[in-house]
Amino acid sequence: MKPGVSLFKIPALFLTMLLLLLACGGLEEAVYVGVIGPETGSYSNFGVETYHGASMAVSAFSKGKFTSEELPLRVIHYDTGGDLELMEEQFRRMVEVDDVAAVIVSDPRPEAVRLAGRLASELDVAVFLAADTLNTTAELDAPNLYNLCPDYHEVIPRAVEIAADWTAADRLALVSGNLPLNQDYLKLFRRELEDREDLEVLELELSLTGYDFESAAYRLLADGYETFIFNGSRADLLALMTVAAEITYSPTFIALAENLPRRLELPENHVLDRGYFIGGFTPFSDDARTTAFTETFRTRVGYLPSYSAAAGYDAARIIIRAINKADSGEAGPVGGAVAALDDHLGAAGEYDLENAPNQVFIERALPAPTGIDIELVDETPLPPPSTTGAAMVEEPVIGTAGREDLPEDAAIDEEDTSEPDTDEG
Repeated sequence: MKPGVSLFKIPALFLTMLLLLLACGGLEEAVYVGVIGPETGSYSNFGVETYHGASMAVSAFSKGKFTSEELPLRVIHYDTGGDLELMEEQFRRMVEVDDVAAVIVSDPRPEAVRLAGRLASELDVAVFLAADTLNTTAELDAPNLYNLCPDYHEVIPRAVEIAADWTAADRLALVSGNLPLNQDYLKLFRRELEDREDLEVLELELSLTGYDFESAAYRLLADGYETFIFNGSRADLLALMTVAAEITYSPTFIALAENLPRRLELPENHVLDRGYFIGGFTPFSDDARTTAFTETFRTRVGYLPSYSAAAGYDAARIIIRAINKADSGEAGPVGGAVAALDDHLGAAGEYDLENAPNQVFIERALPAPTGIDIELVDETPLPPPSTTGAAMVEEPVIGTAGREDLPEDAAIDEEDTSEPDTDEG
């Protein structure tokens, strides 16, 4: 060993160099699209699907160069886990340290939308919402906040109309989960049902203090309810209908489109082939843009996209348009370019950027040899068939935290799972 060099100083020198490298930042010089939201926790389906949609849009341009500086385009994402304090911290880092061009937020809760609106105004950055189903955006004075999510103030009245009119029911049950978002939806359902004086309504809550799946199914059967509106999670709907099938009870259900199974191949029995799914986006549209998006998403990720995935994809495409128009990857110029755009024709249809989408799609579940098929309906359909049974589908894919790669089982495409910004293929 060289004289005068202490063994104890070598680790200290190494640590100092490591800290200096970290301080310089690990991001390559590029134009960044930011995605932030819950990729783990109760609302992880919104975060994971929004990320996949945005990543798919950015991946299509991963070999291109942007702005006069000829920078590559990349996506950066943070997992909030549903923690609002963490969301604010990560949001500020994304804008002030990572220098993203714009931000896509996937948290559906009104309090998260309000936080996003405040930060959008404070940090002067364009923010796109991929899951604001309650259209909290409309309450806020935040001109650079854009809601690309279907407004459930339009969707839920159609669900009640179908439950009451299309199924010719004078008695309805309303079965709800106990997540805060389901409780917010419940208020909208109650408001619509209160105006239907011709209906007798039974409310059931799926919770530890309310009904479990078996007791709820037996209660619906015992009281003679042939139709119920479902307001809960995808897994809850499947569990409830599985129990119903086991006791040979086959009611018609009306559920929000977010409850549609990710994979329609239910290999055992058909428990979801007697109902309707109502929403503001459908992967079964014959529109060429929607079809291309759906097939690419299903090939890359392995299941059908939801409105969050479509909104994430379309938000990223709008941001890319603005980057090109501004010839800049900085938040200020990009935000100004977004404000100058009046509309956008995307995977989910045509957007008026000043208002949340208000289209409503009605999907009818039908039995198929390998599970269920889905068809879009515009007029009063025939009564659903009565074949039913029990089945199981996979739980939603859970994402990873921070800017780490999503797990391999979250996407089929190997290149995309290792680098969020690789080619589409």
